[in-house]
Amino acid sequence: MRKIYKTLGLLMLTLAGCTKNEITQINNPATGAQIRLIHAAPGVPALDGFINNTKVTPLTVYSVTDNAIPTSITTGYSYLYIFPASNYSVVPSGATNIKIVAATPVPALKSTQTVTPGTTVGTITQATTDGSAYSVFTMGLPGATTNGLTTQIVQDKFPAGDATKAYVRLAYMIPNGTPVDLAGTYTPTGGAATTKTLTTNTAYSTVTDFVPVDLATSSTTNYTFQMYLAGTTTKLGAVSAAIALAPGRYYTIIGRGLAADYAVPGTTITLKASARPTLPVTDPTTKYPEIYFNPPGITYYVNK
Repeated sequence: MRKIYKTLGLLMLTLAGCTKNEITQINNPATGAQIRLIHAAPGVPALDGFINNTKVTPLTVYSVTDNAIPTSITTGYSYLYIFPASNYSVVPSGATNIKIVAATPVPALKSTQTVTPGTTVGTITQATTDGSAYSVFTMGLPGATTNGLTTQIVQDKFPAGDATKAYVRLAYMIPNGTPVDLAGTYTPTGGAATTKTLTTNTAYSTVTDFVPVDLATSSTTNYTFQMYLAGTTTKLGAVSAAIALAPGRYYTIIGRGLAADYAVPGTTITLKASARPTLPVTDPTTKYPEIYFNPPGITYYVNK
């Protein structure tokens, strides 16, 4: 089982929480396949990513709560971390082997974790081609027999760009959630708020195709995104903060967290679909590891 790191609302905040990066990056060949790793498994500690048996992910220092005491650890890439944070790692194309392993934090954690350090949580060999891009999602519920912890690779297929559009897709990574619709809302200058349904009836573990969204005639356009239980007006999780979409760019919206509490088999841990309380300080749950708390919501990253 293992440690805890702070889950932050948006990916950008997650990255801001890192105080040190030591990146072991494979040499970039002139041509090759492009790979990106995404940690999307709620309640699962930090991970190490290996491509063709070479560790490519960084060591990062995180502030965490361990055994009810604030401390810091050096470990792998944590929940909702994207590696690389921008662009992709370029690797030789062909039979590309990807292995995801639970990282070993330093110092070792005392608190119970959902996955033991050193455990291989996913491995896959993908036939890749020069110039193609791939996203590798680690997802699922630790210890579960249904929607358990796994790794999935998706080829990123980018439609031809249009200077009046941005492109959005949904990676629905709430492992105990039912299918959802995704809507985006923006307000044109001097106009009324406009809402468009972008994807419908998207099931867990699905990464949709990119769809175009309208932009203002100049600069970026702020969108908010909301998941709804499929075919209803019932919201799942919090609406996103405004995301400034730029013309011709491609964005992955991640449906994150848990739809309901989840008791991890073989442990005393219950992962919560609610935020970690901060008061009263006498409540012992205020000192539980941050990783135990995974409310549903939306985060995102820019593909390119």
